[in-house]
Amino acid sequence: MIKNILNLGDSAVYCDFGPEVTVKGLSHAIDQLDNVHANLFGNENEIRNVLDKYPSLNKKLDIIHTENFVPMDAKPADAIRRIGKDSSMWLSIDSCAKKESDVVLSAGNTGALMALSKLILKTVDGIERPAITALWPNPKGNSVVLDLGANIDISANQLVQFGIMGYAYALCVLKNENPKVAILNIGHEEMKGSNNLQEAYDKLSNIFSSNFIGFVEGDDLSKGTSDVIITDGFTGNVALKTAEGIAKLIAHYLSDSLKSSLTGKLGMFIAQKSLKSLKEKIDPRGNNGGFFLGLNGLVVKSHGGTDFVGFSNAIQFSVNLARSDISKKITDLIGENI
Repeated sequence: MIKNILNLGDSAVYCDFGPEVTVKGLSHAIDQLDNVHANLFGNENEIRNVLDKYPSLNKKLDIIHTENFVPMDAKPADAIRRIGKDSSMWLSIDSCAKKESDVVLSAGNTGALMALSKLILKTVDGIERPAITALWPNPKGNSVVLDLGANIDISANQLVQFGIMGYAYALCVLKNENPKVAILNIGHEEMKGSNNLQEAYDKLSNIFSSNFIGFVEGDDLSKGTSDVIITDGFTGNVALKTAEGIAKLIAHYLSDSLKSSLTGKLGMFIAQKSLKSLKEKIDPRGNNGGFFLGLNGLVVKSHGGTDFVGFSNAIQFSVNLARSDISKKITDLIGENI
């Protein structure tokens, strides 16, 4: 098996909890992965201070030192023009563009990461804008949802491109041989929604035929009604953050209820295995990692506020992505349909 090179660009510095989360997450993930080597881009002294706690990692990573970085509050234009080409984020993406690595994972500034990725890697021919996609859990497994924040205003053609990319993602990453595609809307009826949604509906019907199931509503996201659900970045991001908040609220209510009485505590003890399984299913850390679909290279965005478990999951997701043929599949499908 070819060794996969994973770039951790800005993550060593810009997880909300600093390099401790990045290095501990890497240590946790790399023991479960074969033939993976990591490049950490950032301040070497800061990284070394944490790395001393994990000596087994020394043979499995390289540190590319740079003191320049993209602050979390920096505007995308500043990341390009003012901060420059020696930032940890720029260097990690450039390494991917030069085929020196297979995938970039960052917990840094999302807007800057997207802007630099588009500038350095460029989009696939036929794709106007890349989209942020992630896996959305449902009773049947996972659905692919995009866009989750990269594109606020999009055209019908861009929605169609998202549908094709999401379809390729479901084929290659989820190993779904017959994925169904849908558009998120305010109702299932064909006459509902904006002109862009109506136009995209007609075009996707022609492309996917019976694999296009039409419009779905917000509650369908978690039902598994469709394998691929496309929307604009504003709607997708609001839906994602709302779902994460509800999951945390349910966990909070459940914990409070079980701890509020002796009977509840006894029930919690008896059902601890089932409760552990439930906790894992609604834990947002389990699906940490937003993939930038549509670029000539693989870039994954981790949640900046995650802990080492979430970051470890993002690393495993990134490596699995690098071992798929997602880029070729997108190129082929776009060439056939656009």
